[in-house]
Amino acid sequence: ESAVVIGAGFGGLAAAVRLRALGYRVTVVDALDQPGGRARAFRRDGYVFDAGPTVITAPYLLDELFSLVGRDRREAFELTEVDPFYRVRFPHGGHFDYVGDEERLLAQIERLSPRDVDGYRRFAAHAERIFDVGYTQLASAPFDRLNEMLRVVPSMIRLESFRSVYGLAAKYFQSEELRQVFSFQPLLVGGNPFTTTSIYALIHWLERKWGVWFARGGTTAIVAALVKLLQELDVEVRTHSRVTRILQTNGKVSGVELESGARLHADLVVADGDPAMIHRLLDAPGREAKKSARMSASMSLFVAY
Repeated sequence: ESAVVIGAGFGGLAAAVRLRALGYRVTVVDALDQPGGRARAFRRDGYVFDAGPTVITAPYLLDELFSLVGRDRREAFELTEVDPFYRVRFPHGGHFDYVGDEERLLAQIERLSPRDVDGYRRFAAHAERIFDVGYTQLASAPFDRLNEMLRVVPSMIRLESFRSVYGLAAKYFQSEELRQVFSFQPLLVGGNPFTTTSIYALIHWLERKWGVWFARGGTTAIVAALVKLLQELDVEVRTHSRVTRILQTNGKVSGVELESGARLHADLVVADGDPAMIHRLLDAPGREAKKSARMSASMSLFVAY
């Protein structure tokens, strides 16, 4: 069987590896001049810059990708642990080093706001409970039916997911600085801490559990390693190949049409892109497509180099 993957970002490249491991003949197509998607690089004055993500917070997923096809990730690229994870600077001066070691965190909290030491312990325990449900149990669970979503509602209510991330931090910390330190994580995925559900507090425990890592050579080194791996697996990664239409036959997806007019027929199409964009490519867009068409796009965040 054959598969086409739209988009050569991390999601598309990873999907291509998994599909190849399942025995599919795979082709990856991307509109840009290089693979990587939001994790691509740009070059200026002899320097190479990661255009998007710069750190990895669940390195075991990359190890898993390579092991699926009998390879060792460590032979493809090197990861080094970042310490501190982040340095948060306050407008009035001073800073807070956000690290994975609990004793170092507690020592800094003690200096900044002694009354919040116990609050942090309770916050961390809550974040771990959210992680156990929101990541361990649900991260890989498909939610393509309403009853599957309804089944997890009681757990989400018990974990107070009706609060925002900032609201959850405010429950445990008296210090405004610490409320900000422990609620900025949604910014990493383009979310507003004041409106994003507190389920994203699981990021705190995810970082505590696996750390924050940097790829030697930048994130683009990971992209290059995945593309090289796919080449070794006889998977073609085509750049300058914009998809203009997702083909459907008898109500079933049957391939893609490129801007050049070429058609790639496939038994399976995986789309690694923003929903609003993918919906526009469908011959017969559904209700979700009409809903996304009414939404206005905005930047999730900006990065200063």
